[in-house]
Amino acid sequence: MFKEIFEWSYKIGNIIRKKDEKLLKSLIFDIRGEETPGRFLEKLCNKLSEYKTNKNIALDISINPLLLKEVWHGDKFYYLKAAILTGFINALSTRGEENE
Repeated sequence: MFKEIFEWSYKIGNIIRKKDEKLLKSLIFDIRGEETPGRFLEKLCNKLSEYKTNKNIALDISINPLLLKEVWHGDKFYYLKAAILTGFINALSTRGEENE
């Protein structure tokens, strides 16, 4: 489950980074400080919705349905958060590898 979430966040992170690296950095900074599942998922969904619906950005991205089906609490939530942030950060760090 967490591998699937990591792969999703890495894929979404690459799509966002290719549009504008600042958008991905903004997303990471906005969600990393949230310590409760509700606030974390709300910020994540709001930011991804903004990136999809803002006509100046207009990215073809979506939220992973698994994130909304599960009940996240305790260690399970922290594993989820780590998987998502790691995927986004790995996508951010691949920018140099593509240029080589």
